[in-house]
Amino acid sequence: MSVPPAGGRPAPRAVSLTPYPDGPVVLRGPFRLVDSAGDEVATRRRVVALCRCGRSRLGALCDGTHRSTGFRAPGGRPRHVGEVVRVPLPAEES
Repeated sequence: MSVPPAGGRPAPRAVSLTPYPDGPVVLRGPFRLVDSAGDEVATRRRVVALCRCGRSRLGALCDGTHRSTGFRAPGGRPRHVGEVVRVPLPAEES
């Protein structure tokens, strides 16, 4: 059991992004996913996989297409980010 910090409130959970080798970036934590207009993208989850290959039929969310396309990208360590994560939607990409 963790001890709350001074003030009696528990510390907020961190939001992190983790790039997986040859796969998506996984977003974990109490985040809000928004498009470039600031409109919230409904996910209803605390963990989502964001597409890095650019071929997902789910827009910014990974649908596993990277496996069949031969997508290659390095992985990395988790990186802490703010609670609002902005992602481009397919119609917004150039």
